[in-house]
Amino acid sequence: MAPKQYDDPFRHTCLVPYVDLDTAPPNIAKMIRVHDFRRNIFLTLAHSPGLFPTFMGTIGGCFRGEVRTVPLLDWQLIVLRVATKLGAKYVYDVNLPVCELYNMEQAKIDNMGASAESVIAGEGPWTKRDRLILRVVDEQLATFTNKEETIEEALTVLSNAEMVESLIIIGTYCTLARITRGLKVDDDQPIRPPQLMDALRASVTPDQKK
Repeated sequence: MAPKQYDDPFRHTCLVPYVDLDTAPPNIAKMIRVHDFRRNIFLTLAHSPGLFPTFMGTIGGCFRGEVRTVPLLDWQLIVLRVATKLGAKYVYDVNLPVCELYNMEQAKIDNMGASAESVIAGEGPWTKRDRLILRVVDEQLATFTNKEETIEEALTVLSNAEMVESLIIIGTYCTLARITRGLKVDDDQPIRPPQLMDALRASVTPDQKK
């Protein structure tokens, strides 16, 4: 089947058109322009003007060290694991620079696709905390729930707040994976614009003691 042709030069695969910034409500257009570069996922989510601001608030909260409870690299461990296991290339590609900026170990990035069995068996570069977080993620992706003993073990290294927030992050980024894959959202062009790292330094802030 020949690929469909669209009037939008940024749209080659996406099954819905991207929201037009010139016709979007002002509050929606402002949120889409959160960066000085294009993100097709924002232009897709904006089709839901009622839910888009709230959803963006959840994602934005993850970005801010003064808001999130989960440490930055735990957040990104969850995100990359979800994206890798669900085959969500878009979600992986836009988050990988955050991991690089904040110095996630390359061995962890390289092993993000490791099997759940190998993580439990103690293989790979993971700390005890990493392994327990990954177990929580992997069980959620496989069954939409967790074994009671997994949560109990995870709570030996996570606070109650971190546990609940981790599950919120899993659900949020699973939603992004479903949208980007289900609607065939196009890769951003470019995925890494020249000003990306400066923008991430400004928008993704380090952990702050609560």
